[in-house]
Amino acid sequence: MSYQVPPTTSVNDDEFIPNKNVIPFAPELVQFILDERKLTTYRFGKKYDYHQVGDLVEIQNSTTKEIVGQARILAKRSTTFEGVPVNTGTHESYRDKEHQRQVLSGYYAYIGREIADDDPFLIFDFALIK
Repeated sequence: MSYQVPPTTSVNDDEFIPNKNVIPFAPELVQFILDERKLTTYRFGKKYDYHQVGDLVEIQNSTTKEIVGQARILAKRSTTFEGVPVNTGTHESYRDKEHQRQVLSGYYAYIGREIADDDPFLIFDFALIK
């Protein structure tokens, strides 16, 4: 079942550097994860490329730094922004590609520019472990 991006999303002017086994999420997305609606994440660049299928990771609220759960990585793939899906059943959906670019450019504002079509992204599918 599809669900929409929250009306207000985070803008990260500073890059968040988590511990190695942690994947941080914007606070407005944490409940989607805990409700097991959000089971896919899109990550700019190759910062998380060391994660492999089968890895156990901690899910962190990027604002409060609270660890809210654990997840197992089920799939990993590389693409460019152009190849990142706009609407899947396991990731919040966007109105269109430009809306997606706007939201992700806010999450990755620290790069100092808008997300470009050829920017690299990693896509991780995961299962929440309670």
